Formats: sequence, C-alpha cells, structure tokens
Amino acid sequence: MSISEREMKALNALASVYGHDGDYLNFDGIAGRSGLDRLHVRRTVRSLARKGLAEYGKGLWTDDGTPAGAGYRCTAAGRKAASNPKEYWND
Repeated sequence: MSISEREMKALNALASVYGHDGDYLNFDGIAGRSGLDRLHVRRTVRSLARKGLAEYGKGLWTDDGTPAGAGYRCTAAGRKAASNPKEYWND
C-alpha cells in the first residue's frame, strides 16, 4: 500500500492525537494540524479510511457532555504507517 504526501500529512495529524481521550478530529481539526485545505482533507481522510488507516466516528461527545458531531481517528495500522513512513511512502 502506498500513501501520498497529502495522505501522510493528514495521517500525521490524526496520529498526533492517537491514544488520547477524544482522539477523533473533524475536518477542520485535521486541516489545522496538517496545513491542508478542508476540501483536500475531506477526500484524503476518506481515502485513508478506505485503506484502513483512519476510522470514522459519529455521534461523538466532549468530556463535558456536549455533542461534538463526527470525526476521524487514526487506527493502529495508521499509527504504524505514520511512525514508519518509508515503508508506505509513494515517491
């Protein structure tokens, strides 16, 4: 499996919160952490999900009990890919 530069940026954004409470990020959160524009984030993260590197969650809540909407988080395979980019990088 290969990962594009854009996918790697989004994956690194997701991996930066991997394992934390509330480790889901919405498109705006991913865009802010990755430097990608929102349109590219939407397509890119969905591509990562099809590859099994990201996971979609809906009906999310904050710690204080308010609705947080939906978002994506890094999977264990995604975390591995983010930590070993040379294995997955598409030149």
